[in-house]
Amino acid sequence: MTTLSRFRGQAPEDSTGVCTYTDPVPHFDPERWADRGYEILPGAVLAFVGAVLAHRVLGEWLPVSSLLIAIAIGIMIRTLGWVPDWGEVGLKWAGKFPLRLGIVLLGLQLALGDIFDLGWEVLVIVVVTVSVTFFGTRLIGPLFGADRTTSALVATGTAICGASAVAAGSAVLDRGDGRDRQARHIAGPTATALAVVTVWGTIAMVVLPALAAVLGMGQRSAGVWIGASVHEVGQVVAAGGIVGATALTVATVVKLARVLLLAPAVVALRLGDAGGGSATGKRPPVMPWFVVGFLAAVAVNSVTEVPAETAAFITQVTTMLITFAMVGLGAGVDLKQLLRTGAPALLLGGAGSVLAAGTAFGGVVVLL
Repeated sequence: MTTLSRFRGQAPEDSTGVCTYTDPVPHFDPERWADRGYEILPGAVLAFVGAVLAHRVLGEWLPVSSLLIAIAIGIMIRTLGWVPDWGEVGLKWAGKFPLRLGIVLLGLQLALGDIFDLGWEVLVIVVVTVSVTFFGTRLIGPLFGADRTTSALVATGTAICGASAVAAGSAVLDRGDGRDRQARHIAGPTATALAVVTVWGTIAMVVLPALAAVLGMGQRSAGVWIGASVHEVGQVVAAGGIVGATALTVATVVKLARVLLLAPAVVALRLGDAGGGSATGKRPPVMPWFVVGFLAAVAVNSVTEVPAETAAFITQVTTMLITFAMVGLGAGVDLKQLLRTGAPALLLGGAGSVLAAGTAFGGVVVLL
């Protein structure tokens, strides 16, 4: 029978400062699965406490995303050496399954009808802006000294929906053992990309409404520009609200149209990284199960009207699951190494944000 003691001391640090883990080989044996649950539970509880602290306590009065707070909590406990041996397995699990489930539930916030009502001009602006930002940011990554994985994650977060998209990209690029296809730890680039898209999204949230006023843009045009450029859904809501009620409504729906493009973006990441192999030697599926679930959830929400109270509850659960996962991901990162490697990603994030805003603005000028 597997015991907790088998996993004590199995999280050494390598030369990069990021902690590694060793997973037991899963077997369809009820007794072993029960043991696995006992191994996961302590670390999962630790991650859950951190998520509650980030989402329900600190997130209520700090003007930043609770996802960033959660990953900062995880980084802090790792950097300060506060992660106990008994928490390693559960923290690793927390950074995987809850994240994938949260992405599936994210699809229940989207309805195709609302997106099609925007009109073909707006949809063209969204698709072109996302495509230019996603591929352009990845292309210029080496110019700023950013590695391939970090460039891909910053590009995904900047083009699609901030932290949630970074998390989805991280799940896709993880070959199954916490490393990317080049056998490099993925937790560090994930934490870096999360911080970068949050910083630049916050800057865009303040700058774009001010620029819209200076340029004399109407509320609909400003809403389209903000929705197609600002990173996080919450940041879009705040920026649109600064401009006005019409801008807020338009910006929110445009932003959700960008979120729908999460599925093709992660497929592009999978195909672009397919040559690197996997931890098991098996070729990973082009469409991960949680992306299939995300699309199925969008389809369900498009043909069925979800009651407002239920939708609000699902949104809270979705946010909590992804916040839960951020603590687990953060706990795999040593802050000292992160600070040594974060500057190129910060510059890349700024360039990507300018690329997104510039492309969207050009689309608004030409088509609206």
